Amino acid sequence: MLDRLLPSGRRAPGTPAVTKPAGAKPSVTRSGGAPAPDPSGWSAKFHSVRFRVIAAMLGMMLAGLVTAGLIAFIVQFQDSDARVDQAILDKGNSVVKLVGTNSAANGDSYGSRLHEAAEDIEPRSNEVMAGIVDGRIAWIKEGNPKEPLLDATLQSSVTKLPNRWAASFGAFDAGRRPLRTVALPVPGTAGENTGTYLLLGRDAADQRDHNLASVQTYSLVAAGTLLAAALIGALVAGRLLDPLRRLREATRVVSHEDLTRRVEVRDGEDDVTLLAKTFNTMLERLDEGARQQQQFLDDAGHELRTPLTILRGHLELVSVDDPADVTATREVLLEEVDRMQRLVDDLLLLANAGHPDFVRKAPVRIADFLHQVMEKIRVLADRRWLIDECADCTVEADPQRLTQAFVQLAANAVKYTGQSSTIALGSRIERPTAPDGTERPGADELLLWVRDTGAGIEAKDQQRIFERFGRARQGRGEEGSGLGLAIVTAIAEAHGGTATVESTYGQGSRFLIRIPLEAARVHL
Repeated sequence: MLDRLLPSGRRAPGTPAVTKPAGAKPSVTRSGGAPAPDPSGWSAKFHSVRFRVIAAMLGMMLAGLVTAGLIAFIVQFQDSDARVDQAILDKGNSVVKLVGTNSAANGDSYGSRLHEAAEDIEPRSNEVMAGIVDGRIAWIKEGNPKEPLLDATLQSSVTKLPNRWAASFGAFDAGRRPLRTVALPVPGTAGENTGTYLLLGRDAADQRDHNLASVQTYSLVAAGTLLAAALIGALVAGRLLDPLRRLREATRVVSHEDLTRRVEVRDGEDDVTLLAKTFNTMLERLDEGARQQQQFLDDAGHELRTPLTILRGHLELVSVDDPADVTATREVLLEEVDRMQRLVDDLLLLANAGHPDFVRKAPVRIADFLHQVMEKIRVLADRRWLIDECADCTVEADPQRLTQAFVQLAANAVKYTGQSSTIALGSRIERPTAPDGTERPGADELLLWVRDTGAGIEAKDQQRIFERFGRARQGRGEEGSGLGLAIVTAIAEAHGGTATVESTYGQGSRFLIRIPLEAARVHL
C-alpha cells in the first residue's frame, strides 16, 4: 500500500504496544479530547496540493491550446479567403481580357461584349457572374440557377462594390452561404473607364465547412490531450506528492505517547522526498529525546528509591532524646544525601549525552594529554602507575570528556586492585580488527586504554557492566552507582567510537575506547 506508515522498530520505554486491526484508520484526537476530522472528503480533495497542481497545469495547457488554435485558425481562415479571392480574381481577369479581344461588331456596347465573354467562360456551379453597367446590374449568369447566389436582396449591395480603376473585393451572406466577390472594371480601348464592371462571386461554404471541420477536429484532439494530461498528471503528481500525503498521515497519528511511526520514503532527491526524509529524522530525534527522558525517569525512580527508603527508616527510628543516636543518624543521612547527589549528577550527565553540545572538540595532542591525565589520576590511590605507550598525533576531541572517561576508568581500576597492582594508561593508532584478529575495512582507529592487574571480569559479565546500573558481581569490591562505565560509553559514542573491555578473570582487565580517525580528524 502506498499510504502505509512504517514503524521504526522501537517503542518508547514504558509505552505498551497497541495492536490495531488490519485496515483500521488511526484514531486521532485533539488536545480537547474531540476527534480530529478526517480530511478525506471532496472539499479536502479540491483544496489539496495535488488538485491545485493538476488544475494549474491544465489551465496553462488550456490557455496555450486555445491561444495556439485561435492564432492558427485565424491564419487558416484568412488564407482560405485569400485563395478564393485570388481564384476569382484570376478568372475575372480572364473574362475581362476576353472582352478586349472581341471586336466591336454591329456597335455592341461593352456590356454586351462582357456578356458574350461570360457566355464563353461558364461559371462553376458555386459561382455567379454579373455585369454592372452605369451602376445597375445589366445581366446575371448563375452557375446553378436552381440555387442562385445573387438574389434580389444582394443586388443593391454589390452595385456599390466596384472601384473605377482597380479590382475591389467583398464578402456577403447569400442565404447563410458565404459569398466572396470581386468587381473588375472593363477598360476601353484607350484604357478609359467605360462604366462597365464584371462582378464574379464564389460560394465559399465548402471552404468554410472544411475549416470548421478542422476546428472541430482540433477541439477533439485538444480535449483528448487535456484528458490524457489530467490522467498522467494525476498519476505523476500522486507519485511526487505521495511522500507529502504520507507525511500528513504521519503527523495525524504521531503523538507524545507514540513516536515510533515513520513515513515510508522511496528513493529520490526531489523536494517532497527530502522533506519526508527530514521529517523522519526529526521524528527520530524526538523519539530519542523521549526515550532518554523516559530512561532518566526510570533510572531515577529505580535508584533513588533505596536511599529514600533508608532516609525514611532512620528518621522513623531515631530517638530525639538520645544525642548519640541523633548524631549517628545525621551522619547516615548526610552520607545517603551525598550518594543521591552523585547519582543525580551521573543521571543528568547521561541524559545530556545525546545533545549536540555534549562534546566540544578541539585539537588534542595525545602524548601531552596522556601525561596530563596521569598527573591527575595518580593521586587516586597508592598504585604502580605506568604509561604503556603514546600515539604521537593530534586529534579533534573534547579533552574534558576524555579526561572524565579516563578518571572514571582509573577509579574503577583502583576499586578492584591492591596496593601492589599496576594501573597503566596507553594510546596508539591501529587498523580496525575483527574479534578473530583479522583486519576489517575502514579508517584507522585511535585506541585509548586503561589497564590494570586486578581481579579481572568474568566473560559473562563483560557486556553487562557497560549497561546502566550493571555490575560484574554482587559484593565484589566497593559498591558504586553502576553508571560509571555507561558514562564512559556515552563519551566514546559522542566521539563516534565505542567502549569495550578485554579481561581474563583473575589476571586483570584492559578497558578500551576506540575512536575512528575519520571522526577525529587526525593530524599526524
